[in-house]
Amino acid sequence: MLRASDIMVPNPVRVKGDITIYDGIKLMEKHNIASLVVVDETDRVLGVVTAKDIVIKAIAKDADLKNTKIIEIVSRPVTVVEPETSLKDVITLMIGTGHGHIPVVAKSGRVIGIVTIDDVLKFVPELLEIAEIKK
Repeated sequence: MLRASDIMVPNPVRVKGDITIYDGIKLMEKHNIASLVVVDETDRVLGVVTAKDIVIKAIAKDADLKNTKIIEIVSRPVTVVEPETSLKDVITLMIGTGHGHIPVVAKSGRVIGIVTIDDVLKFVPELLEIAEIKK
């Protein structure tokens, strides 16, 4: 059975809530990613900011990207999973919450990875092949 730890991207890019949206965009560009995990001082998840959040909650509302803090547009409540969470349960959470970026946290609550819808889609061909074999 595939688990969150099997498909997650380890050590996702994390930011504190006090960086500006502009600085967040530059980080996303630099790392070629579509989301940032916003954490507190102890590396616990406060929320996730996606490219979609930036467009809808900041750009569309004409926010000052260089002066508005990223915490102001963070998606909450945040959905998190533990490394042992099954891929099926991760997908069910994504469907149920509409969240396409789910941080993976250790039992301590610290961020250790992130599962995105793109990560899930990478396994679809393999899963379809298994389904065909079982017919």
